[in-house]
Amino acid sequence: MELIATLAGIIAVAWLLTIPARRYEKRTGKKLGRGAAGAGLGVVQELFQPSAANAAVIVEEQREARTPMPAAEDKDFDNNRIVISLPNNSS
Repeated sequence: MELIATLAGIIAVAWLLTIPARRYEKRTGKKLGRGAAGAGLGVVQELFQPSAANAAVIVEEQREARTPMPAAEDKDFDNNRIVISLPNNSS
């Protein structure tokens, strides 16, 4: 019985301590404290699924890669026309 009361006390204190964070998330819409869990899951993924971890690294590099911006003289919209053709629906 003492073990159940201690466990209930720990859960109650943890719930009370998270009230400010939950109120902040509800007020601002921002999520807090997700970085550590993501890092921990990344380590587990690296251990048990190395190919998935490699794919995640490649996707991250592609997302952060810089793409060249086209120059202003490359855009020749004045002399081109956009044509949209629709298929004929003969019923």
